[in-house]
Amino acid sequence: MRRYNGKSHEHTNTIEEDTFYDFHIHQATERYQMIGAREDTFAEPTDKFSDFYEAISCMIKDCNFEVPVDPQWHARKKPLKTD
Repeated sequence: MRRYNGKSHEHTNTIEEDTFYDFHIHQATERYQMIGAREDTFAEPTDKFSDFYEAISCMIKDCNFEVPVDPQWHARKKPLKTD
């Protein structure tokens, strides 16, 4: 499980005791579940995206989703980056 967040708030990884204010990707981890925290509490800062459309493209690539040849994304304003 992943969640791609914008640069809208400060995030702290409690186990690692590191805090940052940046675009970041949450990822479910067993370590955080073992201490009773939400499974997606851990996050890493990233420079792989800087807006919603880039975050979607990043998620598609990171998670190895297959994009159809003719995706029905009529509402999007930016093309998906798939390479």
